Formats: sequence, C-alpha cells, structure tokens
Amino acid sequence: MDAGARAALVFLVLYTILFVFLLFGYATRRLPVRSRYSIIAGHVALRLAAQAVGLAFGLVIDYNSNKAIGLLVAYFALGTEGYFTLVLCAYRFLASWQSHNFECHDSWLEPRHPPNTPLSQRFRDSFVVFGPNRRPMAIMHHLLIIANVLIIVGGVLLADTKNAINYFKFLSAAKITRTVGQVVYLTCNVLLLFCILHSMRQYRRENPERKIHLTLYLLFVAWPLLFVRGTYGIISCVYNPFNYFYFGNYGIHGPKDEFVISEYLLATTMEWTSCCLLMLTYVASRNDPPKLPPKSWGTEEKELSAVVQ
Repeated sequence: MDAGARAALVFLVLYTILFVFLLFGYATRRLPVRSRYSIIAGHVALRLAAQAVGLAFGLVIDYNSNKAIGLLVAYFALGTEGYFTLVLCAYRFLASWQSHNFECHDSWLEPRHPPNTPLSQRFRDSFVVFGPNRRPMAIMHHLLIIANVLIIVGGVLLADTKNAINYFKFLSAAKITRTVGQVVYLTCNVLLLFCILHSMRQYRRENPERKIHLTLYLLFVAWPLLFVRGTYGIISCVYNPFNYFYFGNYGIHGPKDEFVISEYLLATTMEWTSCCLLMLTYVASRNDPPKLPPKSWGTEEKELSAVVQ
C-alpha cells in the first residue's frame, strides 16, 4: 500500500466518523431531513466516495492502465464536487443563521419564500439574478456551477495520458479551464468573507450589548481553511509538483510521498476541518430563536406561516 492509499484510508475513516454523527442526528430527529445539514451530508457522502476511489487508485499496480486513469478522473471529479458542496454549505449555513437571528427574521443573502410556495418556484428563484425576485445567493449558485463545470472539463481533457499527442494537444486548454474554474471558486470564498463580516457588523448593530454569535465565529474560523483550499486549487493547475496529472509526480510504486503530503495537507485536511467546524454550528445555534415570519411579509402570509408551523 503506497502513501496515497494510506492517506486515502485515513480520511476514509475520518469522513466515516462524520457520516455516523450525521446519521445519528437524523435517526434521533435532532437533525431535520429538510435542513442545511442535508447539504453537508451530501458533501460527506461525496468525500467518502472520493476517498474510496483514492484508496482503489492507490492499490492499482499499473498506473498507466485504463483502469487507473479512470479511477484518477473519478477521484478528481468527486473531489471537485465535494469542494463545490462545501463552499455551498458555508453560504447556506450563513443564510439560515441570518433568518434565525436578525431582527427582520430574514436573510438578505437568500430571502425566505412565503409558506406553500411550490418547490419548483423555489428552485427557479434560487437562480434569479435580476428582477423583483432576485437573490444575492443566485449569483453564488451561477458562479459555483460555472467553476464546477470548468474544473471537471479541464480534468477530463487530461485523462487520456496514454496518448502523448492528445495529452500535449489539450494541455494548454485544460490548464486554462481548470485555472479559471479555481479562480471563480476562490472569488466565491472571498465574497463569503465579506458576507460573514457584514453579518457580524449587522448583528453587533442590532445587539450592541451581546457578544458576536458563536456560529459567526465558527464560520469566520472556517473561512481561512476554505481560502487555503481554493488557493491550492489554483496552484495545482499551474505548478506541476502539485498537479495530479503531471507524470513527474509518480514513481514506480505510485504517487510520490511529497506530492501526497501536499495534496492531503492543503486540500483534504482543509476540507475535513472546515466540515467539522460547520457541523459544530449545531451546538452553537441550539439556543437560537425560531424562524419567525419576516417583517417584510404581509398579514396574510404571516397568518399562513403560523398555521403551517
């Protein structure tokens, strides 16, 4: 078992622990199925799949075989999806906190829908950037999806490493698409910091005698980890010693130790720790007030909300 397989196994166990905690929360009904924790459960499930594939890749004997290449692409794609869902989780957790704790009982990041709004309309509105139903969170949805597609396309372009002609033919295009995608991800992370700091200022303005909410501190602490992960994503596109698709990072017995250490320290560890901090917001927000009808709703909508609750 090479270094890559050992590292994959370690984080497979660590993510399994988080998944068990989430399953326990659902089983005991401490975590509602329709809540922000379902998004983080999706992230953990993706990371479990990625680590399982990473373990299988580490156990492959012939790294030039089609099987090995397929496993590498699958690991890359699942890892990208995992990072995508983690950044989305951070935004969703912040929006939910705003609805519980702001005086307006709503989130300026993603305003709440009136009761009985069809699910299809809620989904459409989540992508509306212009017009009366526009939502700042819709911008993040578009940016994250664009980045996600660009990174996966860039990885797929480099998948056919057995054909050197095709590899060097698509190398520049793959680097550009992956780099642009990672830059978009990092931009979303920078905007997340602005949203967290703005929420802190608003909470302090509305509650001058209280300390900053612990959930906001947890999100603030998680942000540098996400930023490091995003920065590493950009560097891995342009700096070969950090690139999974660079031949020089592989020896006779699989990925070189220094490459595995950089990948798992700057990427996987950052994601796992951020995930833990997001899950800890459950403890920090246990005593939060319930979601009351937003002040922007009319009388009829507030009465309907009371009936639904």
